Amino acid sequence: MLRPMIVRTKWRMAAAQLALWIIAAGAVSYFGQQAYVGAHGLVASRTTEIEIAALSAKLDALKAERAAIEHRIDLLSTDRLDPDLLDEQARADLGWINPDDRVITTR
Repeated sequence: MLRPMIVRTKWRMAAAQLALWIIAAGAVSYFGQQAYVGAHGLVASRTTEIEIAALSAKLDALKAERAAIEHRIDLLSTDRLDPDLLDEQARADLGWINPDDRVITTR
């Protein structure tokens, strides 16, 4: 039995090569675009760095606030009680104000 001969014309070979180049260019452009604006791309990493800087600043502020609160608690400890701070805290809790007092609110 005779097998039919496969005939490839020049335009068919050119079309196959062109399709291959188009597919390769599409793949390169897709992965390049994803590397720039994808979920883990350059734009996302810059956004993440900005967010890290903002959260670090917020953490530093919270650490400073915590240190101030811990200092006030330390001043109220029984080992070394600060009478002025105790008086201030008692007046604030009870709502008592002496007529000679000057009231400065911090919040």
